[in-house]
Amino acid sequence: MALDVVDAQIHLHRTPDAEQTLAAMNALGIRAAVIDEFAGFDADTGHPEPAVALPGARAFRPTAPAAEAAAARYPERFAYLLRVHHRDPELAAGIRAVAEAPHARAVRIVAAGDGDLGELARGDYGPVFDAAADHGLPVFAMTARNGHLLRPYAKAHPDTAVVLDHIGMPADDGEFQDVLRLSDQPNILVKWAHGPEVFGTDEYPFAPALDRLLDVLAAFGRERVMWASDHTTITGDHSWADELFALRESGRLGAEDKEWLLGRTVRTVLDWPSPDPGVR
Repeated sequence: MALDVVDAQIHLHRTPDAEQTLAAMNALGIRAAVIDEFAGFDADTGHPEPAVALPGARAFRPTAPAAEAAAARYPERFAYLLRVHHRDPELAAGIRAVAEAPHARAVRIVAAGDGDLGELARGDYGPVFDAAADHGLPVFAMTARNGHLLRPYAKAHPDTAVVLDHIGMPADDGEFQDVLRLSDQPNILVKWAHGPEVFGTDEYPFAPALDRLLDVLAAFGRERVMWASDHTTITGDHSWADELFALRESGRLGAEDKEWLLGRTVRTVLDWPSPDPGVR
């Protein structure tokens, strides 16, 4: 049975476009991908692009025109999530619109810098989780080195899948152990992305990173870990193919581990079944 590989995070920058991305996916054996549309940061506001600045609200409203178009044209190959900002005065309506969009599957928050992290610690992101829970949407969360701040939100919304992006970006073993301790909250999952960068190895097949992946799988279970390449932001001297093949071809991962890690977990979380029942 063929392996249903789904990349749980890619960005569509101005290039590559959807067709170029599909060509690469076909070459690599990737069946589908989840788009987080992101083209960098506005030089004046620091907001991610594409997004609309909201005057007076100290907020922005991300948009995803390329992701919407790609998913509409290739619905079996692309789905997308939408970044949201917790200070958006129309947050609830925006998240409802995500739930109603035919190819949107989740929302994402990015808490970076002392201001955002302080607000996350105070509970100010509660409206995001409340609205996501109201509409049955997962919340993907980028909180580098501060994944523990997600625990109270996950505990307050036990039926909402909360996905810790990029392994929580721990800076040392102590912070990695903090990530593993989140496994006792059953609705927190881990997105395995940037393993070679996080764990300081750039030599294929990234054995030290694989050691840590096995720790994550042991703590969370294969059903709560998903792979993502985030290939357009890889900083090391390796490729999209390297990120995938190091796991797909590994003799240290069992067949079921690969099935869940490389596709089944993200499809389950996003309620995005494979169109081909012969592929798992």
